[in-house]
Amino acid sequence: MPDSAMMPGIDFTGRVAVVTGAGRGLGRAYALLLAARGAAVVVNDLPGEPTSAADEVVAEIVAAGGRGVAVTDSVATPEGGAAIVHRALDVFGRVDLLVHNAGVVSASTFADQPMEQVHEVLGVHLLGAWHVGQPAWRDMEKRGYGRIVLTTSMAQFGHFRQPAYAAAKTGVIGLVKSLAHEARTKGLDITANAIAPLAGTRLARPEAKELWGDLMSPDNVAGVVAYLLSEQCQVSGQVVHAGGSHVAHGFLAQTRGWAARATPLTPEQVRDHFAQACDPAGYETPADANDQMRIVERTVLG
Repeated sequence: MPDSAMMPGIDFTGRVAVVTGAGRGLGRAYALLLAARGAAVVVNDLPGEPTSAADEVVAEIVAAGGRGVAVTDSVATPEGGAAIVHRALDVFGRVDLLVHNAGVVSASTFADQPMEQVHEVLGVHLLGAWHVGQPAWRDMEKRGYGRIVLTTSMAQFGHFRQPAYAAAKTGVIGLVKSLAHEARTKGLDITANAIAPLAGTRLARPEAKELWGDLMSPDNVAGVVAYLLSEQCQVSGQVVHAGGSHVAHGFLAQTRGWAARATPLTPEQVRDHFAQACDPAGYETPADANDQMRIVERTVLG
């Protein structure tokens, strides 16, 4: 464990951050903390009357002596995502930090969920990460530096009446891991991680808010996100669960498995060895798809 007394505080002076869904809840907490630590923040949320929630957050930032600008385009379209990033480039000249937090929830069983709801959920959560992430990545890649945090969820483990949401949030994990791999391959100082937050926002269950009380504050998650966006954090391609002052690492794993080392593999052989194939003892956590293939090769080819 590093000696925190010997390390400088986390500071974002001179950095430019883009935070989507930043008008309320978690996104607002992220934007305010980043601004308080010195970042210029592009605060994104949808339009409102008479002013958008994004404008209100920017007003808070400016009143506290920080720098911020609001943008009300939607991440659900490529044009909207590009407009959000271009606002950062036009006003502040760069994008160093990106947090994609915008979200929408539509509860339904798999059999009953209308396709327009499915497209809306995927469009905001998963495609939204792409729409805002791709133009931000291009600027980061050009300058060789960036920090990206995309929002996943505990729904990655499955969630009743949230099949589209769970699918979108799990897709975010694959995107994060791919971005991390691309940055490593190209030798870029760009990290990409996923945050799975737990906080007392508008979308949280009332019983959870009552049980957890102040521990459900979005500020507890904001501290984790700020660390992931800092220069001091070199972790990339990981899933971090945060909420209630709790922090944990989530990961995809693979068992050692079983191989017949002969062909053809029959259904009966699979049946007879399936428990061995699924035995979690000695599981491994592949760094990427190529690493996963090396695990398979080791088992099959020896």
